[in-house]
Amino acid sequence: MYYLHTNMHVFPLSFRSCCERVFSIATAAMADTAPHQIPRSRLVVSTTSASPPVPRTDNPRSRLVFFAAGDGVDGRPSASVSRADPPSRMNIVGEEIQSNSRKRPRLDQAKTQSNNNEVIEAPVAASDKPHAPQEAPDSWQQDTPLAYEYASPGLACAEDSVDEYWHALLAEDSRALFRLDSHVFVLQDWDEDEHMLQLGQYFHVLSFPHPSGQLGVACTCPRWKAKENCRHSSLFHMHSSHLSFLLPVVKSPLPPAILLCSTLFLNKLIFSCEGEVGRYTSGKRVIVSLQTSGRWHCQSCRYSPTCKHRPHAIAFAVALGLAEAGTTGEAISVPPEENEPDVDDLALMEAASRDDGLGHRGCISYLPIPAPRWCSLPNEPSFTAPKRMFTSSHFPLSELSRCSCGKALDNSVSPTAIVIRSATLFDLTVPREITIEVVPCPACRHGRRQIGPDLSEFGLFNWNNRFVFAHDVLNTFTSMFTASETPFTAFCLIMRRTYMEYSFAHKFCSDDTFIRVWFAFVRLQQLDSSMTCPTCGPSPSVVIADGVSLAPHISKLTSHISPPTMVTSHSDRVESISTYKARHLPLIKEVDVRKRISQLLEATKTHPSAPSQAAPNIPDLQPIVLLYPALFAFIQLYLQSFRLQTSPHLKSYRTLLDQINAPDIALQLVPYSAIAILDRMGANRDYQPPDWLQNLIPAIGHILRSHRNTNTLIPLEVRSLAGWMAVRACDVYTRLAQHDPGAIGDIRAVSPAMGWQQTGTCYGLPLIRSRRTYPKLRHDGTVLDRGAESKDGDSGLGGCKKYYSIYSKSSLAGGIMALWCTHSICLGFHTMPIAEGRNDVFSAIYTHFPTAPEIIVYDYACQLAAYSLVREARYFRNTKFLIDELHAHGHTTCGQACFSSNAMQFDERIRGINTSAAECGNGGMGRIRKSVSFMTYEHAVVFTKVFLDVWNRRIIGRIMSL
Repeated sequence: MYYLHTNMHVFPLSFRSCCERVFSIATAAMADTAPHQIPRSRLVVSTTSASPPVPRTDNPRSRLVFFAAGDGVDGRPSASVSRADPPSRMNIVGEEIQSNSRKRPRLDQAKTQSNNNEVIEAPVAASDKPHAPQEAPDSWQQDTPLAYEYASPGLACAEDSVDEYWHALLAEDSRALFRLDSHVFVLQDWDEDEHMLQLGQYFHVLSFPHPSGQLGVACTCPRWKAKENCRHSSLFHMHSSHLSFLLPVVKSPLPPAILLCSTLFLNKLIFSCEGEVGRYTSGKRVIVSLQTSGRWHCQSCRYSPTCKHRPHAIAFAVALGLAEAGTTGEAISVPPEENEPDVDDLALMEAASRDDGLGHRGCISYLPIPAPRWCSLPNEPSFTAPKRMFTSSHFPLSELSRCSCGKALDNSVSPTAIVIRSATLFDLTVPREITIEVVPCPACRHGRRQIGPDLSEFGLFNWNNRFVFAHDVLNTFTSMFTASETPFTAFCLIMRRTYMEYSFAHKFCSDDTFIRVWFAFVRLQQLDSSMTCPTCGPSPSVVIADGVSLAPHISKLTSHISPPTMVTSHSDRVESISTYKARHLPLIKEVDVRKRISQLLEATKTHPSAPSQAAPNIPDLQPIVLLYPALFAFIQLYLQSFRLQTSPHLKSYRTLLDQINAPDIALQLVPYSAIAILDRMGANRDYQPPDWLQNLIPAIGHILRSHRNTNTLIPLEVRSLAGWMAVRACDVYTRLAQHDPGAIGDIRAVSPAMGWQQTGTCYGLPLIRSRRTYPKLRHDGTVLDRGAESKDGDSGLGGCKKYYSIYSKSSLAGGIMALWCTHSICLGFHTMPIAEGRNDVFSAIYTHFPTAPEIIVYDYACQLAAYSLVREARYFRNTKFLIDELHAHGHTTCGQACFSSNAMQFDERIRGINTSAAECGNGGMGRIRKSVSFMTYEHAVVFTKVFLDVWNRRIIGRIMSL
């Protein structure tokens, strides 16, 4: 430690800071003061091995003296600086550089120096503190701008603690204490419990003069904002005279962003940034840091995208090359409520940076843990098993004991090696002190690695032989976060308050410790619901698919992610289908013809109420006569019914014409199983179609029911139209059905992969196929593959006007794609690295279901049908693609053939199901959306799986109880 001595004050500084102060003050004095105003001064450095000398006070002017023990010759100072006798060449310490430089003496050598009887230094103990500042004369106060009397409301901390804080700041060598200008300082925070500076925590301290002549102090820390008193303001009161000699780090006026320091920890770059600039500037500054993860954190706004402080730091970092342009902002856009992190973010990140208990450094407990009774199934032993309890405070070793490294207890352990150690048991109400028998692990070299009991037979979870958690505590958190939105930090706060009710001395574990313990606990717990519905079976005939915006930040995704949409160089290539073959998929190929029919339907939407009313403006239908004569004949039949006003068939004719005119794929209206019936219906006038045809084509069913109710024959125009529809649907299917689906096999058995925790894919059905590649299909597997088909695209499909098209093109954050049965039981999920798309549903079904479901309900089914049938027509040929009732209102240009409300008129299965079952599950998962957004990838997958397992178990339990 070095001591800076002025004529009135003595205070300690680090060596580098001392050197900088000497050189800067001396240079400023020589530049701004006339030679006759500065007496001949000396620059000397004094080390901690000697007692700091008492400075002279005979000259009230700015005379700076630094003493360096043993650096001079014959006890004289090593160098002197003055206006009258300037050195020819000076280094930063103020020493004259010579050819034969002498080595600096060791700092631990105590020496006694004298200089013309002015200063006497004597050896002192290392614990002795520097002399207190002496009171300055009035003349000095008039020349010093910081000579105000502080208006202190009272010290917030003990003097010894503040003094320890002060010396820690000085020891950090200009990395913990900064002066921005005459009124603004930045101090690194102090940890009272650990007695050390807190990494990455900085606060601004401001000092402004009052009209009364006093100097007020304010701080930006939470404690000062709450009580107007904190350790930072106390330190400023006690060491104000020392702080007044700190040099500003930048020139005035202050720039919008100031780089204070860089670290090797979480916050690698620390900035002091201003908010508003220009006309509305207020001068308020906050700390902005660039974290090692690449995210920018503001002390005031945290991670909010509307922060006004971060842009200044980002611009500064980019200009200096400390950050790359284009990567300093947020890579994705997320809902505002998800972008407001709280203390749970820091706790989750801290826990994720450490092991969760089942890796190389695992927890002590390792035996399977049964599910809690409240989510156990009636056929499970835990549903009726007695509750596991403990009655003793001492837990001996057993045959099942092991170390965290996995080393089990064997017979070679000597009884004399057993050690009884104390541990803390965290129960629901109070912590308990217990004792555990442990044995040093022979396989570990770490002194804290010991073999201990598992304790699961007592309903306890042994974390590390020092912390033991009751199963009730960990199960309670699982119950709370699955019932309502409960972050980890909120639960830990509840536990601390509960403990406080019994005694203020009772303490709960830290947030990050509890997070790590809980994740290790649920990995051992038997919560798996098998992702199977007891009613629908493992392969339901009706599947509801929906994407959920539930995922961590895109920067936290790992290279191990493996959704069903992933293809590799070894994936099967299908070249039998091409973009050319996939053209002209709607029943009416020409866009102009569909436009004319739309005008016709709009013109005949309402019938004239009186003969005097003008006739509807019928568009020119001549192009239809040449291209589609059967369709033209049916239009004439429709117009004839329209003119009759009282025709009972008008509505059914209009419904069929409207669905024929839809831009959807022809197989959406005419399923593969209905082609033969329509063809026979058009070829044989006496053929009566079966009643179940209305189940396949509800629009035809309306016409059949209408003529059945009026006891009239089916018109020839309708039969001819049915034959034409069969020909068009057969042509589309024949062009697409060029290959069979992939063979069924256990992909994992052939090519073992990582678990679902790493891949992010978890389905009740095994992976039996891998997704194929279709190189001749334009945009297959690319980003453009997610959106709707363009209006004039190669497929000839009209672009859906639903919001999804905009959602996919904006590249918002991905989430998870989940499949549900009609009972709201989740059948599985996988992580979507990018925005939701048709490929996610297609790949999830194709790679896991041996046979395609009969009905797939999806909010974007109008485009999913074409996407799936183009790639695997034979696999999906008997599948109906329907839009659920909730989202159907947004599909204004899509045909009614893809609406579940249209299909349920003649299908009791669809009428009896809840088409919005997926929305029920999505609403439940909204409880964990915020917590998941702050987690690492693997933790997010485990957390989501636990929630869905509990969700499924509750529903399965209700089903089994009926």
